[in-house]
Amino acid sequence: MLMRKPGVALLLLAASPLCAQSRWFQPSLLEKPEVRKALQSVDGRAADIIEEWIRLVEIPAPSGKEQTRAKYIRAEMEKLGLSEIRTDDISNVSGVRKGTGGGPTVVFAAHMDTVFPEGTGLNVKREGDILRAPGVGDDTSNLMATLEMFRALNRGGVKTKGDLIFLASVQEELGLLGAKHWLETSGYKPDMFVAIDVSSTEVWYGALRIDQFKFFYTSPGAHTMESRGAPSPAKAVAKAINALYEIPLPPVAEGLDTFKLPVLNVGMLGGGTVVNAVPREAWFTVDLRSLDSATQDSLESAVVSTARRIAEQEGVGFRMEKKMGIDYSKALPQKERLNHQLVQTALATSNYFRKTGTPEIVARDVGSTDANIAVSMAIPAVAIGATIERMPHRLEENADAGSIVPGIKSLIALAVALTSH
Repeated sequence: MLMRKPGVALLLLAASPLCAQSRWFQPSLLEKPEVRKALQSVDGRAADIIEEWIRLVEIPAPSGKEQTRAKYIRAEMEKLGLSEIRTDDISNVSGVRKGTGGGPTVVFAAHMDTVFPEGTGLNVKREGDILRAPGVGDDTSNLMATLEMFRALNRGGVKTKGDLIFLASVQEELGLLGAKHWLETSGYKPDMFVAIDVSSTEVWYGALRIDQFKFFYTSPGAHTMESRGAPSPAKAVAKAINALYEIPLPPVAEGLDTFKLPVLNVGMLGGGTVVNAVPREAWFTVDLRSLDSATQDSLESAVVSTARRIAEQEGVGFRMEKKMGIDYSKALPQKERLNHQLVQTALATSNYFRKTGTPEIVARDVGSTDANIAVSMAIPAVAIGATIERMPHRLEENADAGSIVPGIKSLIALAVALTSH
């Protein structure tokens, strides 16, 4: 999820006087004795943090089955002395670090789930400064960093005006379901929402338009020996997938580095029960993503009509399920989101703690994290990261062990800046 080639328009906006004036972070904030103590305490725990990070990676947490990891995080929240610790009905875990009063309530959210199914080998391999394992980055590294940030604030005796809420969410990989459920049902009305769910080289203030579909093709079925010329859901799936990939897409948006948007992807397919029969049902999924609603709506119409047309041509039954489809009609305008103090403060802290010699971080109007839900609800939101990570959602996923210490310090600085003004 790396994007290091900013567009000219974004550079100009990020450099505008309005943006500079709206940052709550100043380096002098780090010289306050309690903040300095919190930062220094992280250095002394570097080895222990990495060891705990490894242990956390090795706790299985497939989406929808995060309960073991949730128990671990809840126990650590209790040790921290957070108030109002809750595990809700879908296993989101949250706790509140109370402020002294008069400041904003800010959520720091990291998701507990990974995309890897039960049985996936999770043993972490360390090669110098590189940690390798499925889920070592997305989002276990940021979950670890967020936990340690709260610990460091306690060690330093840092007091903030506003409340800090630690949210360890579930089912992010299934469509941001945990964050949506928590924001809609928890009773909390945060002033700002920070998703710690990308690489530390990124600051995202937008929300991709994401729709996910599951298309089903059905028939009465038949024995193989009676199948010649008969309607086949398997054949319909094959033709539909091919037809969907033939849908013309708009040109790839510029300035997104490895992201190539808009895009559609068939990620799962299945059906049938035995080898020697026409399946009574076969299905596949489509993940559709765009930068804007108009493009997404146009592509969604093309995808659905194409899938339905193939069913009619092949003489099979058809039905569909749609997931995601977040309503962004209430989202704040692009410039307002970019120029908000939250985003500009996150940008300032991320750049202050970025690795020496690396490119300046520029805010992007994209997002596919729990922050999307907050954006849709007009809650100022941003997605940031605490480690340098690579190849998310792949077995080859890896991260730089040494990047987590400056990443935690950046989170400390951001938390104090946001809740102390």
